[in-house]
Amino acid sequence: LDKHGMNFADLTIEFFETATIYPGRGSRHVALGRLSDGAVVVIFAHLGTEAISIVSMRPASSRERSLLT
Repeated sequence: LDKHGMNFADLTIEFFETATIYPGRGSRHVALGRLSDGAVVVIFAHLGTEAISIVSMRPASSRERSLLT
């Protein structure tokens, strides 16, 4: 929250259902999607079969935003 001014609580299941998700480093994944205030990148890992752990959330770069259009 402090570094990018974003709150993990803003993430919903709808974000992950509509986001583009691709493999990250190791067991992590990258989700690129939109929230009401703009495009964001979320780094997350699976916790078992029914949960995820949010590692990082930041505004998408201009290059990343161009992938959403």
